[in-house]
Amino acid sequence: MRSVLAMMAVSALTLTACAMDADEDAESRYAPVAAGQAIKLEQKNAPIPGTAYRMAYRSTDAHNPTHLVAVSAEVMVPRGTPPAGGWPVVAWAHGTSGIGLTCAPSIMGIGGPQASFYGSWLRRGYAVVATDYPGLGEPGAALYLNAKSEGMAVLDSVRAARRRFSALSGHVVLLGHDQGAQAVLAASALAKSYAPSLQIKGTIALGAPYFDGDSGHILTQAHGARRFAPGVVYGLLLGASLGAADPSFDPSSAFKPRALPLYRKASELCRGDFFGAVEHAGLTPDNTFQPDAENALAPALQWARYPSLKLSSPVMLGIATSDTQVPPAQQEKLKQALCSAGTVVSVHHYRVEHSPLLNAAESEAQAFADRSLQGDAISSDCQ
Repeated sequence: MRSVLAMMAVSALTLTACAMDADEDAESRYAPVAAGQAIKLEQKNAPIPGTAYRMAYRSTDAHNPTHLVAVSAEVMVPRGTPPAGGWPVVAWAHGTSGIGLTCAPSIMGIGGPQASFYGSWLRRGYAVVATDYPGLGEPGAALYLNAKSEGMAVLDSVRAARRRFSALSGHVVLLGHDQGAQAVLAASALAKSYAPSLQIKGTIALGAPYFDGDSGHILTQAHGARRFAPGVVYGLLLGASLGAADPSFDPSSAFKPRALPLYRKASELCRGDFFGAVEHAGLTPDNTFQPDAENALAPALQWARYPSLKLSSPVMLGIATSDTQVPPAQQEKLKQALCSAGTVVSVHHYRVEHSPLLNAAESEAQAFADRSLQGDAISSDCQ
């Protein structure tokens, strides 16, 4: 009986792998099938001071951990000769771009703002590994704000890049904004057990969401519930992801009839277009969410929680004091939770809105990254 079960387990994994192997390149075709393995690598043109590649790699399926999923990423390597030990790595996790296949930043390409952002890190001597999330860029269900899924993808993208680029160091700084801030905090929590070959030196989380027992209230009962609120968009994205993960989910249990057409469009439109469509439809928390929406969305709100907030390396939290996307009060609660767990937290406040936060925090983020790599003590703002 045991041998039969073992054969079934191997067969399941093999079938999962075979489904992804059609586009493998020669280097990966005969390698052991595992999370953190690159499937394909192709160079791409990009206006950056280095060389850019689009990479497909394998990661663990958070919804079905015995399976692997294909995920895409961009890898950027600085020009010149790497330092002893290799280029340190910035693992970049992007903010909400949507949950559709084509909403992946690696498909959208490296335009002017992205090139400037990546270039500033490359010129500083960091390689950049910028993952998409499962379901973006490669076929599969996108589990929006699934902390474990995002965190494993961040770590696996770096592991896969290092297997293809020997000049990349195992010393890693995690950097994310918005959804990506959640991703890097989750990656830091998972790293020691999931990717012990990586040395996470520090984590920079800008505009980070925090999901606890009050999270559903923040989404569904926003202040001024008869006006548009970003929580409507995020709630619809969470609901659409939950529907993709669980066919038994009934969207009408969470969303009122007026919102259901937008629920169906959530997996088709990328962030800018979807925000516009939701506003144009006149959706507000009041006419979008059912009275019991929090319970209906509970599985997704649960998967959005961090695996742990006790992190072994320091964290820089960047908070935009005028943030209307991720309420500053929510981010302050995250700071207190991290501190209570014993994590070293350096907090920086910026008088900007959510999107400009990335540029506003750049110089302090880079200084934090440098000091973390050097092993300098980071002062904690925990009391």
